[in-house]
Amino acid sequence: MHHIIAIGIFQAIVAVGMLWKGKVRTSADSLLIMFIACIGCHLSIKFVIYTFVNDEQVRQQMNTFIGFCYAPLLYLYARKVHDDAFLPATRWYVFLPFVAAAIAYFTIAGVIAVSGTSGYGLLKWYNLGSYCGILLSDIGYAWLALRIRRGFADGKVVEKRIVAVIAWCFLGMVCVSGPVYFANSFFHADLMIPVRIITYTALSALCVMIVYYKFVAGTAPDTALLTSETAPVTETATADSPLSRKAAVLPEERQKEIWESLEAQMRRHMFFTDCDLNLDKLAGLTGINKYHLSETLNSFAGKSFYQYINEYRISYALKEMEAASTSQSDDFNFLSLAYKSGFKAKSSFNRYFKEITGFTPSEHLRVLRGAKIAV
Repeated sequence: MHHIIAIGIFQAIVAVGMLWKGKVRTSADSLLIMFIACIGCHLSIKFVIYTFVNDEQVRQQMNTFIGFCYAPLLYLYARKVHDDAFLPATRWYVFLPFVAAAIAYFTIAGVIAVSGTSGYGLLKWYNLGSYCGILLSDIGYAWLALRIRRGFADGKVVEKRIVAVIAWCFLGMVCVSGPVYFANSFFHADLMIPVRIITYTALSALCVMIVYYKFVAGTAPDTALLTSETAPVTETATADSPLSRKAAVLPEERQKEIWESLEAQMRRHMFFTDCDLNLDKLAGLTGINKYHLSETLNSFAGKSFYQYINEYRISYALKEMEAASTSQSDDFNFLSLAYKSGFKAKSSFNRYFKEITGFTPSEHLRVLRGAKIAV
């Protein structure tokens, strides 16, 4: 038991570190980090109990209150992936059972520490109530997360897998541990240790699976794509240069779906305003495989990644200049506009602006103001 718990704690720490320091982090990933951190805390508490507590009633029966966090965090993660504008803090009340269970947990622990066996009656009722609450929470929130998952954008492949794996894992644990717990409580069947081993192993496995989907499955190219890349071609193709349609691996229908998903997310979230945006980061933000994303841009749209992003940036700058053209002040800050549009330097902004519009930013602003005066 100790070895399983220790391995789980180590895996949780590594997983949190990888997600926290990862180059590609979406706003929903903070909830995943909290989820894995809860696993680490849960297993750490159990490790302390099994190592330093000699009371068998506490060692084998006292449920950890952190179990009330898992399913609500899964639900909030699904909501955040579905709608990036969603604020998890608005659903603070989903953690009220966790707060109540934490108060009860430490209260009963204090009673047992002071009064010894006289606190076992409270411990029994705490176990029964907390276990029923956790089972209901797991069932309800896992079902809600799976329903929300159906509405995920087509490009959210990694997120779909993560939600499905966690939800079905918890539903599976409910099916296994629920009957065993009640058999143990009412018929005195000694089956809780095997169930706890299965539970701790499953929690450890979830840490590994989340990291796998975020850093391996989410970025690895499909087999067909790898085959195509290793096959001889008549044109030189890179991830950032346009490819001919005949070299495309993805069907045109699939490319169209990816393009529509990308455009919708780009307009809604304005990822282009991030001056550090690159292909890997955009793939993580949109949930689209980076190889599919690159191929769609090159083959379907006929643009390189940076051409696509810079067109969005210049379009944004044009709208900002249109709004500012009503003012005749000469102190318009083009450097601030460049940064706001997603460029790292004013020189890059000026170059791409003229390349796309045919005018320098200052020339374009003068044209806009002249048109306003003429009207």
